[in-house]
Amino acid sequence: MIYVGLKGHRNVYDTRELTKVFVDKVKILTDGEDPKNMPDYIESRLKINKSDEFAVVEGFIAGKKKRGIRRVNEASRNLPEPLREEMLDKNRRDALRSALFEVLSTLTGKKPPWGVLTGIRPVKIVQNFIDGGKTEFEIYKELTENKYLAKEKAQLLIGIAGKERQLIYPLDEKGLNFYVSIPFCPSRCRYCSFPSNDLHRQEGEVDRYLFALKKELNTTIDRINEKGLKVNTIYIGGGTPSVLSAEQFESLFATLKKLKGYENLKEITVEAGRPDTFSLPMLKALKENGVQRISLNPQTMNQETLILIGRNHTPEEIYKAYEMGGQVGFSSVNMDLIVGLPGETIKSLEKTLKDINKMQPENLTVHTLAIKTSSYFKRNEHLITQSEEEVLKMLDYVREFTLRESYEAYYMYRQKNMLGNFENVGYSKTGYESLYNMKIMAEKETILGFGAGAVTKIVESKGLRIHRRPNVKGLGHYLQRVDEVILEKQKILNEFF
Repeated sequence: MIYVGLKGHRNVYDTRELTKVFVDKVKILTDGEDPKNMPDYIESRLKINKSDEFAVVEGFIAGKKKRGIRRVNEASRNLPEPLREEMLDKNRRDALRSALFEVLSTLTGKKPPWGVLTGIRPVKIVQNFIDGGKTEFEIYKELTENKYLAKEKAQLLIGIAGKERQLIYPLDEKGLNFYVSIPFCPSRCRYCSFPSNDLHRQEGEVDRYLFALKKELNTTIDRINEKGLKVNTIYIGGGTPSVLSAEQFESLFATLKKLKGYENLKEITVEAGRPDTFSLPMLKALKENGVQRISLNPQTMNQETLILIGRNHTPEEIYKAYEMGGQVGFSSVNMDLIVGLPGETIKSLEKTLKDINKMQPENLTVHTLAIKTSSYFKRNEHLITQSEEEVLKMLDYVREFTLRESYEAYYMYRQKNMLGNFENVGYSKTGYESLYNMKIMAEKETILGFGAGAVTKIVESKGLRIHRRPNVKGLGHYLQRVDEVILEKQKILNEFF
């Protein structure tokens, strides 16, 4: 256990998350408790010396002591006062993280590949550097020398940022994107903590939910059309949206088609997900309503693992589902895989990638297993036996495979509690990149979330300010309070557009 005391600041989240990268157990002390009274400790302090500010971090672990000091950079005086204060706060946090990283790295001997970065969208940092006029060489130096990233992680971020510049820039600050939540699944996977509902227990609620969802969409679309706003992409996710029947999808798309300019949308994606939900009538309904891109998410092609993670399908059903998608003629199919599932090894991963390669999907999204708080695996962590080194070897094998098979990394994100503190990466054949995936990670265009648990993010000042407005969670709460949700959407459109 490492005990952490904070003085002169309350940067609890960053301090805790970065410390957890190095040690298993962390306790943030309350005000007044002196960390130096504890056996192993970190003291993180923000200190003002005349007009200058400094981050000062002192650590004592396993009999060794280390002190780190970083000067806090000033915020530009050309910025308006609210933005200047936000920038100064960011600079304080950067200095505190850097000093903390130096101390922990020295005392533990660890060199985490993502350095001081603990957020889920590290590509945004590179985009901000580009916007600030930095060259690629300057960005690489900033990432490796000041943020302590491993060389390959810095190269990954720079490469993905370049892809984004090609495909989603120049940004459309007044453009909108839709996320539509279908919170139902055939069953709950054991790694999952999403607020989805078991279809077999909630089947009678699906039509009620769609009625409420279409009500929310209808009133919002009417207002969008009145204001002459443009929607760029639609992403229907879950849950497992493909649990809906062809008729239910037809009804949902009849509502979405009320958008002016629907036929000119840049991209419509449905996260179909589980192969045991695929049917030709359902897929044809998607295609006939303008869906170009679907996801078919096997996670693994090993039968023993599928059983262990709570999937009620076989590898053979994945092949059949992919064939159905080919018959219907979608322009792009994504497949999700998870590295680090219980019992899997390099050999398991080799088999999965070999089998996936027979199908040649246009996209491949590779996740590192995250032990989510309310998941089955969180309650049974003894099932997760791979070491950090083994997971790293698996991810290296994935990179070798994608290079060999002409997939390029085009978006990435990170999650809490990931094995080895690694990352999730989306790979694509050239020309098949998902615009929505890049937009949601870049946080440079507004995304309106519809349905239970969906989140709206309104972007202002080219991404410098983001307003997060979540819908109510839970199927029952959404059904009861959909009118409140609709009123909130109207307020958002009136206030920001």
